[in-house]
Amino acid sequence: MALNKRVFRFLKENKLRYTGILLLIILGSYTFVAAAGLSQNLANLVTAFTEEHMQEDLSFSTDKTIPDKAEIEKQFDAIIEEYMSFDVVLSETTTLRLLSETERLNIPAVTEGSMISDPGEILLDPAFAKANGYSVGSQIETADKAFTVAGFVSLPHYIYPVKNVNDILYSPNDFGVAVISRDEFLDIENAATVYSVRFNDRNQSFNRQVVQLREYLRDEGITVSDWIDNIDNKRTRLVWASITGMQTMSIPLPAAMFLLSCLIIGIMFWRMIRQESVIIGTLYAQGYRRRELTRHYMTVPLLLAFTGGVIGSMLALPSIEPMVMAMISYYNVPVPGITLSFLNVLIGILTPMLFLGLSSCLVIRSELKRSPASLMKGDEQKTKVNFLERSFKLERFKFGTKFKLREQFRSISRLVFLFLGVTISSVLMLLGFTVMNSMNHVFNTSDVYQFEYEYAFRNLQFGEAPEGAEIFNAGKFYPGNNEDMEFYISGIEDDSTVVVLKDSKGNLIPNNQTNITKPLASRLGVNAGDTVTLINKEDGKPYSFHIDAVADSYIEQFIYVPIDEFNIKLGLPENSYMGLFSTIKLDIPDEELSGMKSMSELPDALDEFMGQMILMVSLMTIVSGIVALIILYLVTSLIIEENRRTISLFKVFGYRRREIKSMILNSSTFVIVIGFMIGIPVMAASMGAIYGYLGNIINLVIPTIISPLYVLVSFGVIMLTYQLSKLLCSKRVNQVLISETLKAGME
Repeated sequence: MALNKRVFRFLKENKLRYTGILLLIILGSYTFVAAAGLSQNLANLVTAFTEEHMQEDLSFSTDKTIPDKAEIEKQFDAIIEEYMSFDVVLSETTTLRLLSETERLNIPAVTEGSMISDPGEILLDPAFAKANGYSVGSQIETADKAFTVAGFVSLPHYIYPVKNVNDILYSPNDFGVAVISRDEFLDIENAATVYSVRFNDRNQSFNRQVVQLREYLRDEGITVSDWIDNIDNKRTRLVWASITGMQTMSIPLPAAMFLLSCLIIGIMFWRMIRQESVIIGTLYAQGYRRRELTRHYMTVPLLLAFTGGVIGSMLALPSIEPMVMAMISYYNVPVPGITLSFLNVLIGILTPMLFLGLSSCLVIRSELKRSPASLMKGDEQKTKVNFLERSFKLERFKFGTKFKLREQFRSISRLVFLFLGVTISSVLMLLGFTVMNSMNHVFNTSDVYQFEYEYAFRNLQFGEAPEGAEIFNAGKFYPGNNEDMEFYISGIEDDSTVVVLKDSKGNLIPNNQTNITKPLASRLGVNAGDTVTLINKEDGKPYSFHIDAVADSYIEQFIYVPIDEFNIKLGLPENSYMGLFSTIKLDIPDEELSGMKSMSELPDALDEFMGQMILMVSLMTIVSGIVALIILYLVTSLIIEENRRTISLFKVFGYRRREIKSMILNSSTFVIVIGFMIGIPVMAASMGAIYGYLGNIINLVIPTIISPLYVLVSFGVIMLTYQLSKLLCSKRVNQVLISETLKAGME
C-alpha cells in the first residue's frame, strides 16, 4: 500500500522521540520478563527442593530420648527423625554448626563435589566455604579433628542459614552449617539431639497438630525445648518473602512503563492527525476508507510495541540465570536447571502491543470520525480554553509566567504524562533510598537492647541471675483468628536496665507493666488501655493481657510482661526463667544452652546486607533517572514542536535566545516539582504496604523512615535530569527559523 511508505518517514523525522518511547517499552518488557522469570524459577527451585528433600515442619529437643518414635508417627500421621547438632567455634568471630547426615527429613542436597562416603569427610554450605576460603578437597580443622571437604551442600531447614532462628541478618564470614556422618558425633561430647517432624496431612490445622503433639509428649513425661516451626522460622520463610515481593513487583512497574508509553503515543498521534487533517481529508475524498487510514496510523505504535517487546524480552532471558544465581548465593538452594518461560516472553511482547494498540486506536478513530470537509478545513480547536486555564485566571500573572502555565494547561494529556512520569520516577528513586535508610535506622539507631549477649537454655532454670545478667522468660502466641501471625510475649525483670522501652515522645516506659511494641500493636489493632486475648502456641489455651503502654520500637514484635506476672499467668514455677540477657560473656556449658546470640555479630551481617542494598539502590536510581530523562525529553520536544511558530514569532519580536529558552524549556518546572512532592507520600504509602506484608511473612515490621538528605538527593537527580533534557532540546529551539511565522502568515 502506498500509504505505508510514509511510516518510515514518520520514524525518521522524529528519531529521538520514538527512540525514547521504544526505551520505555523495552524497560517495561525487560522488567516483567526478568522479574517473573526470577520469581518463578526461585519458587520452583525452593518448592521442588523442600518437597523432594522433605523439609521439616518443626523441630525440637528433649530432656530424654523419645522411646517409641514409630508409635508417635502412626498416631499423628507424621515422620519423625532425630539428628545431632554441635556448634564449633573456629575463631573468635566464626562459628560452624555441625549437623549429622539424615535420611528421611531434611535430606542433604550436594550442589558440588560428592556425598560423604568415607570417615573424616564433611559437606559445607557454599556461602560459608567461599567466605572462608574452603574448596572441594581442602582440609578444615573442626571439633578437634581434620576433615576433608567432600562437597558443598544445601539443607531444606537452612535455606537462609542464620545462626539463631530469630535473626534477621547473617554473614557467612561469621556463621555456616556443615554435614558430617553420624558416626563422627561419637567423638563429640555434649552434642545436642534434635527431632525433626513433618506431618503427612497437609490440610489439617498445623497449630492443632502441634498442640496435640506437645500434649502427648508432656503426658509421656518428656520435656521439650528449642521448639521451632516453619511458620515463624526465618531460615525457611524469608526466601518466600523475597519470591512474593518479586512476583508482586513484576506487575506494577511494567504496567507503569506501558501506561506512560500509551500516553505519549496518544499525544503524538493526536497531534500528528491534527497537523495532517488536510491530508487526511484529501485522502478521504480520494476514496480511502476510515479502516485503511486507521490501519496506516496504527502501524507506528504497533511496530514500536512489537520491537520494544521483543528486544526487552530477549534481553531479559539471558539475565535470568545470573539473577537466580545471585539470589542463590544468599539463599542456599540447589539449582538443577533454569527454566525460561515462553509464556512470559509472549506476555512481554503482546502486553505492550495491547496497551499501545488500544490507546492509539481510540485516539486515531476519535479524530477520524470527523467528516472529510471538516478535516480539510484544518485544526479548528487550537485556541480552545479548558477548565484548568479558566480556573487559574492566568490574566493576573506576568507574561512569562502566564505563557509557561498556559503551555502546560492547554494539553491535559501531555500534562498527565509529565506528572505521572515524574511521580513514578520519583517513587522508584525514593523507594530504594528509603528502604536503605529504614533498615539502617532499625539496626543502627535502636537503643532498646542494652545487653551484649543473649543466652537461651534448654530447660527451665531457677534462682538468681549471675552478676551482669538479667533473667527472662518467653512464649510464642498468636491471635485466635489468625494462626499464621505469631510473636513472642516475653517476661522480663521489673527493674530491667537492659531492655529500655520508650514512647513516641522519647520518654522512658517502666518495665513493671505490660508493654507492646508499636508494629505489633498496629497489627493487632490495640492501644494502651485495651485488653487482648491471645492463644499460647505451646498449650493452645487463651490468655488475656491488659496493655498499659505502646513502645516506639521496631526491632521485633513483642509484648513485654513483668516476669513474675508472666510465670503466674502461664503456670510456670516461681523464680523460673529460660534465658539471660547479659552485658558480659558468661561461662555457661554449651550442653545447657539451646542458643547464644552476640550483638557484636550484627555489624558484619549488617555491612554485608547494606552492601547489597547500596547496589540495589544504585540500580534503582539509574533506572529511575533514565525513565525521567526519557519522559522529560519527550515532553520538552513536544512543547518545542507545538510552539515552532510561537518561537519564530518571539524571534521576530526581538526576544533573545536565553529569554525564549526560558519560556519554552522552563515551562515544565512547576509540574516536575509538584510531581516529585506527590511522589513522597505515594512512596511512603507503598512502603507501608510492603513493610506490612513483610511483617505478616517474617514477623518483622520496619518503619518508613524518610531521610531529608535522600529526598534532597533524589530531587537533585530529578532536576539534573531535567537540565540534561533541556540541554538536549535547546538546539531544536535555535533551529527554528524566523521565516516559519512568515510562511504561516502566507498560508
